Amino acid sequence: MTELAPFQRATVDAAARRLSGDRPRRFLVADEVGLGKTVIARAVAEQLKGRSKRFNVMYLCPSLEIAGQNRPKFVSLTGIEEKAYLPGGDRLALVPGSPPSEGNGYRIFAFTPETSLPGWKPGPRTGRKAERCLIRSVLARYPDIEGAVLALDAERDARPLLEDTAALDGFTHVGIDRALRDVFACGDGEALGPKVTGWLQRGDTGLAEFIARARSALALATLRSKTFRPDLVILDEFHRYADLILPRPVVGGKDIERERAAVHRLLVDELTAGPEAPALLLLSATPYRLRRLDGEELHAVEHYRALIDLAGFLTDDQGARQQVEEAMRAYHDALLEPDPEKVRTSLRAAKQRIETILQPVVSRTERALVHEEDLFDRPATPVVVEPEDLRVFRHFAKAACAVDAKWAGWTPAMWSSIPYPTQTLHGYALWPKLRHATGQPALAGSGRGQLAHPQLRKLAEIAGDPRQLSLPWQPPTAPWWRLEGPWSAAKRQLGKTLLFSRWKAAPTAISALLSLQITGGMRKPGSKPPVPLLRPGGGEAGPLLGLFMQWPTLSHAIEPAKTGGGSIRAVRTKARDDLRQFLEEKRITLTGKGKRGTWLVACALERHLSRQGFNRMKSAVLIANTGRGGLAWDDIEPTTSISPGELSALADLLISSPGAIVARCARRHSVPFDTAKEARAVFAFAWGRLRSYLGHRTFADTILSASDRKRYPDALCDAMLKGGFEAVLDEQMGILGQLGDAKGLQIIDRLSASLMDRPGLVRLRRGKADARIPVQAVVPFSGGEQRRTSKGKGGKLRSDGLRQAFNSPFWPHILCTTSVGQEGLDFHLWCRRLVHWDLPSDPVDFEQREGRIARYGSLAVRQSLASAHGRQALAEAKRTSPFLGILRIAREQPAGGTGLERWWLPANGRPESISFDWKFSLRSVRKERMLKDLLLYRLALGQPEPDAFVTMLRRIDADAAEARSLAICLAAISKVDAVAPAVTVTGPSLRPRAPSVDA
Repeated sequence: MTELAPFQRATVDAAARRLSGDRPRRFLVADEVGLGKTVIARAVAEQLKGRSKRFNVMYLCPSLEIAGQNRPKFVSLTGIEEKAYLPGGDRLALVPGSPPSEGNGYRIFAFTPETSLPGWKPGPRTGRKAERCLIRSVLARYPDIEGAVLALDAERDARPLLEDTAALDGFTHVGIDRALRDVFACGDGEALGPKVTGWLQRGDTGLAEFIARARSALALATLRSKTFRPDLVILDEFHRYADLILPRPVVGGKDIERERAAVHRLLVDELTAGPEAPALLLLSATPYRLRRLDGEELHAVEHYRALIDLAGFLTDDQGARQQVEEAMRAYHDALLEPDPEKVRTSLRAAKQRIETILQPVVSRTERALVHEEDLFDRPATPVVVEPEDLRVFRHFAKAACAVDAKWAGWTPAMWSSIPYPTQTLHGYALWPKLRHATGQPALAGSGRGQLAHPQLRKLAEIAGDPRQLSLPWQPPTAPWWRLEGPWSAAKRQLGKTLLFSRWKAAPTAISALLSLQITGGMRKPGSKPPVPLLRPGGGEAGPLLGLFMQWPTLSHAIEPAKTGGGSIRAVRTKARDDLRQFLEEKRITLTGKGKRGTWLVACALERHLSRQGFNRMKSAVLIANTGRGGLAWDDIEPTTSISPGELSALADLLISSPGAIVARCARRHSVPFDTAKEARAVFAFAWGRLRSYLGHRTFADTILSASDRKRYPDALCDAMLKGGFEAVLDEQMGILGQLGDAKGLQIIDRLSASLMDRPGLVRLRRGKADARIPVQAVVPFSGGEQRRTSKGKGGKLRSDGLRQAFNSPFWPHILCTTSVGQEGLDFHLWCRRLVHWDLPSDPVDFEQREGRIARYGSLAVRQSLASAHGRQALAEAKRTSPFLGILRIAREQPAGGTGLERWWLPANGRPESISFDWKFSLRSVRKERMLKDLLLYRLALGQPEPDAFVTMLRRIDADAAEARSLAICLAAISKVDAVAPAVTVTGPSLRPRAPSVDA
């Protein structure tokens, strides 16, 4: 885990101070997107634990995708390896019987409110079978309730819901009884049995409602347990489920609705209120956009009222809430003041009052306060409408209106965003009839010719043609030598692209159509997919094993040249010289005759040089499962002599084979493979995952076309050098370890998880049937399916796996998503281009989208650091990692005042944000207006009334400097006493904590 930047450390100190003090222990981290709020939360947990023997952390977030991304950051506190860590029950009721692993005194509970807090969603929910088994066991202690409930269960026509039992491990009878009495509002001295049986006889209850109440009781008992009660609750992206802290008032309504609200309140109060409530840390970049679970915005017009509500909750003080409300009213009135001078005076006075009240409970850091320029390059991207495009539109509009005339007004927007809509609008209301439309002027699926969609043609030009999208990996930020072939610096390297659309059909349509351009069209019906390459079978598997073997001694006998601009020929020459010197030192002579197979030579030398290493290698080979036949490794005799020709071939293998490259990179990043178990784990990655990935036919076609070698294994080794694969793998391992939290074999595990060796499938209508198009280079974040395996398994593509793959240098190169990927997820590690397929609805969504790639240690930042320090790092790296050298040199430079300057704001080369220009369209007018005001909006996004703030700035003709001085500043670092010369910034003074700390 990286060290904290000064602004992060200041925020951690402010939060820990509040959360460890007197009640209420509540704090909000509202840093703008991409500044590491979860990293701050992790550090807060570490600081709060102190010397406590046990510290329970509950992490709540709105989606499983966000939970999967961020849970490892908190799990790292336990010191338990990711593979060995047991997350425990995924419902509160299941935690006592299946608690998460405990390490270093930490227990981490990661949930989503929708699945973990019963009653969160409206209506009854019967939960998981494991929960119902616990309920059945609880009923055995209450015979009168049991009889009534089981009678209701027997009346159902379906299989009984309460059929099986389970041990109530971790619960106490007293705790369950107390929770049941509270859930069913059983008064002092009132018997629980008659209360519940009478409740069951009401006309508005039933079995499902009882199960929902019982689940709530088990969750409540868990939260009250001394063993499992959380010490710190982290609510991530809490603005998306504000009901948790600001419940909807229940006025009137049915008895059952009021009861559900009361039960929900019991659970929420256990998390947020009362004398034993845990410390509560809220995380959100847009805390003034509070939404309920159903999507309703709490204060859709007067956003500042959301800040008043938040202030009341955070301070738990009506007096403080009143002060904030008065100050916000004064601030609101000042924004509307027509006199420019009065605006300035009134606004500064009101903002000072707000800052004084809120800074003890809120911290918000923004790049716009220290960075005057736009964070992105925004190149002009005009699209041209061709006659064929209009024919497709006319056909679609006619077909849609034939279904229902109400679609007439929607057809232009749908056509401009969803390519070939009569083939791709799966899941829409008009699809069942639209799918039968005939007479399409242009059919997608051939994979040839020009695409009949203006934006899709432009995307192919921006993000890469089929040849570029067919590359198996992206080039490194700091090449060790001059790259060649498709990776050559002489050719424009387009990199990865993250695409956002407001239409759910667009990501799947784009993925299918661009994937068909890569594969050359759809396969004929009934034909089988092409067989992957690099598969053993039919003879000796030794050469293929040798290609992916780590060669425990020989792999490290050479060290690739790292000159930055040297030739591949020079790299090969140095490898031969290194190997010759090594063999001479080991008294291996070059007097041999003939030329054996290179893998045989390597095997014989390894057996002579290290019996232990050879045995580890032999043990690893067993997992390859290459079948019978071929030479047994035990039959290969050690050797002390090889021929000059064998030396040359062996040096080429060691410098360019994937297995040897993996071995050297693992050594540089402290990945252990000194034991047989460790060696098997590393070999399993190289053989089981990397070989399968590189065996894709699309890669072979691209690599063979750029090589004079005839066999794919030979051409692949050439490509390893031409594409700088060792530098790429070194960088990715450094990202996972130094910029992430992976250690040792965890790095290998995460590398394995990032390789997509099996394509997903998306639907495309072709003729009278739906075809399923394989997608890997271009994929949708949701809506794709997994290809069925030989065991018949299929299902949806896992979004967490797609996120990991996109955050690697490997496929996919284009990821298409909707608002599903807009908040809380990271896509920045290998992507510096974002495409707004459709314009977002407002600047907040613009900010959320762009925040996915403008983050800590992003590709744009690393490229900037490589440009500044790459040459020095390469010169100093003997047998160490050049990428880690770049990070080390960067950290040794004088730090900026906040820590934002180096790791979040690239000095050279900003990321790209692309939106399309349609001539003479309202979309282009709206785009121009939005981009013109974007810098002011970035300053305003942290304000409770961003639109009114921007309107005021326009009215008084304020420049960026004055805008900064008028903006509310809640950055914790702005209140830290300076220990070094203050940073020169315009507006609120952001004084540094210490210049030597970096992140």
